[in-house]
Amino acid sequence: MANKPDIFVGNSQFTDLVYADDTALLVQSPTAAATCLSSFSKAASTLGLHISWPKTKVQNVAAGNHTPTDITVDGNLVECVESFVYLGSVQPSEGQCLPDIKRRIALASSVMASLSKIWRDKRLSLSLCAEDARILESFHMKCQRQILGIRWQDYVRNAEVTIQTGLPRPPGD
Repeated sequence: MANKPDIFVGNSQFTDLVYADDTALLVQSPTAAATCLSSFSKAASTLGLHISWPKTKVQNVAAGNHTPTDITVDGNLVECVESFVYLGSVQPSEGQCLPDIKRRIALASSVMASLSKIWRDKRLSLSLCAEDARILESFHMKCQRQILGIRWQDYVRNAEVTIQTGLPRPPGD
């Protein structure tokens, strides 16, 4: 690619995020985005690959009140969006995670609602539900430990972890 994308976050330089057939190019301006996408398209075509321009989007991330605009790349209109889903997670322009949390809760609620007939079945074992709850709580504590940078070798009790995060303690802890 002739024009390489890059942004700096602190002292770290990032050029792109690539996963399977999804790529996020990180650039500083709409002009740089147009130039980079054009270069990316030319590099891809030498390999027999083609960009799906209707699926290609541009997003202004955490740049204040700057009004994002659509751009044109090699005669193709690239829509500017406020958010999009990348690898299953909502990526909003303001950089917050709440939209993704709400989306995931809505998806889980939908699945739970679709299983309502199963939940009403009299043969459903409550001990199974208790085991499910224990697994969920274990995952919840693991997430809190990751956020705080606590390794399992550190031998920090769950009670101390929940004090540090300010989140409720798991039942039975």
